[in-house]
Amino acid sequence: MNLEIILIGIIVGIANFISRFGPFYVMQKHQQNSPKRGSVWIKIALGSIGIAAISSMLVVATLPPLMETPNKSVAMLVGFITLAGLYLKFKQIVTATLTAAVVYGLVYTYLPVSF
Repeated sequence: MNLEIILIGIIVGIANFISRFGPFYVMQKHQQNSPKRGSVWIKIALGSIGIAAISSMLVVATLPPLMETPNKSVAMLVGFITLAGLYLKFKQIVTATLTAAVVYGLVYTYLPVSF
């Protein structure tokens, strides 16, 4: 794996973590007198770390195939649109991910689109 791809994944993960975790951290600091501060803090931190990790893994996983076969970027785009649409509609990440993977595979294999 290329060092540039790893660095991009790390940078995207850090930026995503800060953008999702930062506002909650500031809000929590303003509510220091709240008795439930500890449990809320852990939920926010773990939720933010999970999203940042998934996003950075997504970038690292998609860049090498896209760089090797740029003519199949349509398949990747269709897969991402499927994933986002199904997740926003049903709020079930597992079903959305599996369906998007099948759609990506079908488009990648059977749709002869090249640039």
